[in-house]
Amino acid sequence: MHAEAGNGQYEMALGYTACTYATDNLIFMREVVRAIANKHGLLATFVPKYALDDIGSGSHVHLSLWQNGQNVFQASDASSQHGMSKVGEEFMAGVLDHLPSIFAFTAPLSNSYDRIQPNTWSGAYQCWGKENREAHCIFFYLAMCIVIGGFN
Repeated sequence: MHAEAGNGQYEMALGYTACTYATDNLIFMREVVRAIANKHGLLATFVPKYALDDIGSGSHVHLSLWQNGQNVFQASDASSQHGMSKVGEEFMAGVLDHLPSIFAFTAPLSNSYDRIQPNTWSGAYQCWGKENREAHCIFFYLAMCIVIGGFN
């Protein structure tokens, strides 16, 4: 856990695991944080945009693709301009193509769209970038994964 840019805002990092466990871990973490805050007479909120004049809160997910023990996001040779394999490129293109549908689940509140704005590191653009915090999908070469942001 560490402080973030917004007033009273903190980031909680959860370890990687299978999707079914990750969702359970997220709900458990949120409930524990709320209970501890409540015990101390505080309010812990996970609302996307608590104050319109402050930084919003959201989530992001790191995804990697594995086959036979190998991360298939990484290009196996120098043929890729960005170090991403053909499978990785196709996967990212599919995520970008389906973003409007994905948003129905990841940004379900009207308040979500107050947060997803340019210049807020919230993935306001339907594009990918190499370590670009304004892109919705970010490819990190060293981690060989993409980060999908804009979640609430």
